[in-house]
Amino acid sequence: MENRSFFRHALLYGLGSVLVQAGGVVLVPLYARWLRPDDFGALEVLGRCAEMAGTLLLIGGLRQGLMTFYQQSKSDAEREQVFRSTMALLVVISVVGGGLIMALAGPVCNLFQSGGWPIISAGLMRLAVLGVLMEPLAMMPLALLQARVESALFVIITISQFVVRIALCVLFVVVLQWGVAGVFTATALTCGSYGVGLSLRELCRKGAWPDREHLMGLMRFALPFLPGALGFFILQHGDRFFLLRCRGVAAVGVYGLGYKVALTVATFSVAPLYMVWATRMYKAAEEPDAPQVFGRTFTRIMSAFMLVGLAACLFQDEAVRILGDAKYPGAAVIIAPVVLAGFFQAAAALMDAGFYVRRRTGLKLYITLASTVVILVLYVVLIPTYGAMGAALATVAGFAFLAVCTWKTTQRIFPVEYEWGRLVDLMGLAVGLWLVSRFLPATGWAIAAKGALWLSWPLLVWMCGLPSSEEKEYVFAAVRQTWARLRRKPAPAEPPPSRAPVVLVIPECTGEEAVPVEAVASGFR
Repeated sequence: MENRSFFRHALLYGLGSVLVQAGGVVLVPLYARWLRPDDFGALEVLGRCAEMAGTLLLIGGLRQGLMTFYQQSKSDAEREQVFRSTMALLVVISVVGGGLIMALAGPVCNLFQSGGWPIISAGLMRLAVLGVLMEPLAMMPLALLQARVESALFVIITISQFVVRIALCVLFVVVLQWGVAGVFTATALTCGSYGVGLSLRELCRKGAWPDREHLMGLMRFALPFLPGALGFFILQHGDRFFLLRCRGVAAVGVYGLGYKVALTVATFSVAPLYMVWATRMYKAAEEPDAPQVFGRTFTRIMSAFMLVGLAACLFQDEAVRILGDAKYPGAAVIIAPVVLAGFFQAAAALMDAGFYVRRRTGLKLYITLASTVVILVLYVVLIPTYGAMGAALATVAGFAFLAVCTWKTTQRIFPVEYEWGRLVDLMGLAVGLWLVSRFLPATGWAIAAKGALWLSWPLLVWMCGLPSSEEKEYVFAAVRQTWARLRRKPAPAEPPPSRAPVVLVIPECTGEEAVPVEAVASGFR
């Protein structure tokens, strides 16, 4: 029952997670056809600058602080107080910090020039930052729904938010032809309307207002995320800026298309599972078998990543042809290395659980800074020579270094029994199947062959005996239950139960004999 509940919520969160991030993937065909590669590259640069603004405003740290403090609170009143404290900090930081960032938009845009002219305007920069400032107003209430495991409501809200954003993007980009400005206008309007509504809904609930203890605790928790998040920003997005300097804005657009395809792997696999696991890992950490539970969970979530990642790598050429067109050559070849980089990034994110359950987030700073130095050196060495492929390879090495350092550090404060043997075997099978697909010609039947290769991965995993006995029993139980439901026939209609004769006692009868009501009725006919 626990496993069924876990996967049911994971499925719902997966749908919500996909829709929340769908603007970066589902809308790519629209951007690719209505924006030039240089406009698409400018969109990538602006988006990354806006994300850096969100990092400086501690948005990610406050969200993780809300999740941690909410889960570790002992009463409903304290949980409400945690949420209100988080929102109070968020509003103050956004007003002060956001105003400063808006004022500095002009000088920042002057840093990105081509031929002596700025690539992006200050107005577009401010519009992109506005969307980032509006996003947390919806993000925090949605995180609260996640912490309460209200997955159905979470999905309903994200579906409607997704539909509204799609409609606004089509209106502004296709109909009104506002270009890049239309993309960020749609984002700002969607995030702003939903953010205000969801925040007011939560704040209108009864609860205590923020106190100094929670405010200071959240700040202490979130502040170590700032330098670490800046380092992580360089790890994940710094390659765009090096590409911009070395190869131009169009190269950034091509690289960004391939990168977005690779990012969908985590969206469809790790993100939904982790959203459920993040609400349960604190309780699991208190159990005596926590090292084994965390190790098994790590293997299962990373296996889901491999399954989806293998699909993205097998169909990398087809994905680029569907999402983009001939204007984006070279986008497909970077998908596989970026998926591998995403594997190491997902592993490091799951290992971070040790920092959260022990409230030792400050240790992440040293790891992220060291990884940032490593990847900056790789950017300088590889990108000028190899362009987009150099950026992808540098990303792989940087996240691999991050994962190794995270593993060694978290093992000292929260030991976990990782199943490295199983993980290596699973990865080996996936890489082998992908290498086989590289010898297939670019013909129609090759798509079916790639589909067969993808389906053969779980079959080979099963035949090699990699699933544990517990996992096999769960699969058998699920198959038996599904088969029983398919074979179940509707029960035949049962005849109405026969009514027992109603007995009337007629005192006038000698000896007060009992007379059936049918006999009495027949006397009136």
